[in-house]
Amino acid sequence: MTFTVEGAVTSGLGRGEEFVALPGYARQFEEKLGYEPFPGTLNLALSRSVADQFATLQSVTIEGWSEDGRSFGAVDCYPTTLVSVDASVRVHAIVPRRTDHDASTIELVSPVKLRDRFDLSDDDRVSIRVASREEQETPNRSTD
Repeated sequence: MTFTVEGAVTSGLGRGEEFVALPGYARQFEEKLGYEPFPGTLNLALSRSVADQFATLQSVTIEGWSEDGRSFGAVDCYPTTLVSVDASVRVHAIVPRRTDHDASTIELVSPVKLRDRFDLSDDDRVSIRVASREEQETPNRSTD
């Protein structure tokens, strides 16, 4: 199953950088996704909720963990292609099981800072193409 949805780049809550860099997450991202993600996420306000569609796909699960009396929730990761006007790159859409975002906001992780790679600003429109893991190629290869 493959689907595409459009969204607008939006500033997040400013916490993606903190969470992506936490050792309990960073180690698993590298082991399970095959790359060390840029410390931060690209947030997209989608044109529609994709929660039902993500629920039909197999995710790569980043396990929750605890440290110093604080618990951190699991994160589901989906191979995704970010498509801009002149290029595309393989990334992962991440869906934290605990989040302050609603279902129409998605966060993307990548080995590079996507705002810089695509020269993106808030309100710029991009698309994400999501496919089952079997339909995806290597997750961090650029296709441009």
